[in-house]
Amino acid sequence: MTTSITSSTTQTIISAGGNPSALVIENGGIVSGIGKNKIINGNFAINQRAVSGTVVLAAGAYGHDRFKAGASGCTYTFATALNITTITISAGSLIQVIEGLNLFSGNVVLSWTGTAQGKIGAGAYGNSGVTGTAVGGTNLSVEFNTGTLSLVQLETGSYKSAFEHRPYGMELSLCQRYYFRIPENMFFGTGTNRTGGTTAYVLIQTPASLRSVPSITYTAVSAFIGDQVALVTGDLVVTNGINDSSLWVNPNYTSTGSNGQSILLYTTTGPCEISAEL
Repeated sequence: MTTSITSSTTQTIISAGGNPSALVIENGGIVSGIGKNKIINGNFAINQRAVSGTVVLAAGAYGHDRFKAGASGCTYTFATALNITTITISAGSLIQVIEGLNLFSGNVVLSWTGTAQGKIGAGAYGNSGVTGTAVGGTNLSVEFNTGTLSLVQLETGSYKSAFEHRPYGMELSLCQRYYFRIPENMFFGTGTNRTGGTTAYVLIQTPASLRSVPSITYTAVSAFIGDQVALVTGDLVVTNGINDSSLWVNPNYTSTGSNGQSILLYTTTGPCEISAEL
């Protein structure tokens, strides 16, 4: 049996018996595979907000999941071919803020495919392969200016490596830690009228553990109270925080219920959006 070691600017390969596929160790000891890319939705495959056509975002507004407009807003189009989505930014910039919980202190490298330039934190814009420093537990932003952009990756080390393709379901779950969307005409919360009035305690199941107590926005939501239907008024106020798979809300509605009546929430016009974005 022979052992060979081959190194390059992108990776170090340690192979047994001359088989390069036996083990690949990249950028300081991270085994190639799930987990090296700190960017979420780097292939822009997740689009829960259903943006389309020419996307025009105000400063800080989100388009494709986990990507928001920079200080001057952002205008972009996008197209998908062979499961690769390419963003074309024509004005402004796109930012992703990486949660500090997912970062450790040390060197990081940002890579992508396309003509846009990128930067890490307050660093300078450059072509793919920009390097910077992460601080464990501290949020870190990456930003891209005008041009084409796809296959975005931030990883530990100083040398870029091949893009990590994660399964679609895994990528969606990572996005839903920060935002998820309940479509129109869907039941999404159950609870009980505990006051005998126009307020209930309702439990909403979440598809992933939320980053923080979220904001909830909607156009129109109805409450089914026993055999009555009442319009929810005001905000769905989050109470008692969140846990790994659910959150409690206090809806106020327009009809008086009886103590102990069951409550179902239903999206009647447009979606209900639950956001814990950075």
